[in-house]
Amino acid sequence: MEIEKFRKTIKPGLKLVVEDKELTVLEVIKYRFDDGGFYIKCSLSDDYVIAEDKEMNVYIIVNPVNANFTEPFSEKIKFDNKDFKFLYFAHTVAEEVWGEGRVKKGSGERFWDYMAEDGSYLSLGISDLSNKKVDFYGKTIASECVNIK
Repeated sequence: MEIEKFRKTIKPGLKLVVEDKELTVLEVIKYRFDDGGFYIKCSLSDDYVIAEDKEMNVYIIVNPVNANFTEPFSEKIKFDNKDFKFLYFAHTVAEEVWGEGRVKKGSGERFWDYMAEDGSYLSLGISDLSNKKVDFYGKTIASECVNIK
């Protein structure tokens, strides 16, 4: 599914087919970057989270993980026997929230994202409110492999 269509149609309660998994959308969050851009991130059933990356034209599907890294994070990280390279740092704030209410409007997070050569994805995050680590691990997925059922 093209990211623009995803942005226009995604809402809580929809069934999302990601590769061969059918997952329910529990919450949709529109995060605003400090530079003014935005992205959509969704909490899904089975403890999955999916985010769109319009710049790379992919989706990132991840699960929470305890990565045990501390700030300052290195340019290269070894995790799950894979070598990850730093992609970017960003700070975002939840501008709009639809659904379960796990994320509160106005809450922010800082994150450092990494990718391995095989498309594996590691996001090391820190919540603005609690200053607690919120890490995610998963992979990138081509846009055509994500569809609404």
